[in-house]
Amino acid sequence: MESILNIIVLVLLGGLGGLLAGLLGIGGGIIYVLIFDYFLSKMGVPKELFVPSIIANSMFAILFAGISGSYKQWKNKNFFPNEMITTGLAASISSITFSYIISHGTWYTKEKFSIVFIILLVLIAIRLFTQRKKTESIENAKASMSALSITGIISGTIAAFSGIGGGVIIVPILTDIIKLPIKSATSISLGVISIMALFTSIYNGMFSTVNTSNQSLLIFSLAIPVAIGSLIASPIGVSISHKLKPSQIRIILIIFLLVVISKMLIAL
Repeated sequence: MESILNIIVLVLLGGLGGLLAGLLGIGGGIIYVLIFDYFLSKMGVPKELFVPSIIANSMFAILFAGISGSYKQWKNKNFFPNEMITTGLAASISSITFSYIISHGTWYTKEKFSIVFIILLVLIAIRLFTQRKKTESIENAKASMSALSITGIISGTIAAFSGIGGGVIIVPILTDIIKLPIKSATSISLGVISIMALFTSIYNGMFSTVNTSNQSLLIFSLAIPVAIGSLIASPIGVSISHKLKPSQIRIILIIFLLVVISKMLIAL
């Protein structure tokens, strides 16, 4: 009975992450990291496996949220394959490289991971809180291949160290620097997240273990229920995003981030 209850809880929490992914184009990793942090602790995962496992399982769940959200964007005719592929491949290379470095050492501890995660959330909250006016976008703005590749490298690095997915940096770069419309940036971000999470999850599932351990970083009994929930809920988030005002979405995210930051600070 307890295992069935755990599966239901994982699906529901995965759905919350998927909803957030579709709504904001950020992958839902903020939720997934908290989910896997809690459940991996309960399972007694070895210390050297803990942080890499959180990140690996979060990336797996992000994959399904990204694919589901991207499919919804494609149906809405808001789809940009060239930009997604260019940025996504660069993000994949960066994410796998740093995932390898993290999983083959003991230097990136749970405490360091929590600090990186909190700092990232604080920066996101500050940006959202200080963004009083709508960013000026250029309707026909185009991003160069070099700009997209740099964006991918940065987002892949952030994803590897935080498990969030990289969308938290993709959307601001595309809207604030390259001046793409927010709807275009959100769609591209979901596509990039899908590509990066796919290649990173293949790496984590097939090749990545920690030191001499033969245990895979991916724990499918946890990751699959979360992925199912995200797959179901991500298109709902996309639909909601087309109905809400940007200011309403920003307020919701700020409140949520403050709650998560408080939780992480208490846990340190």
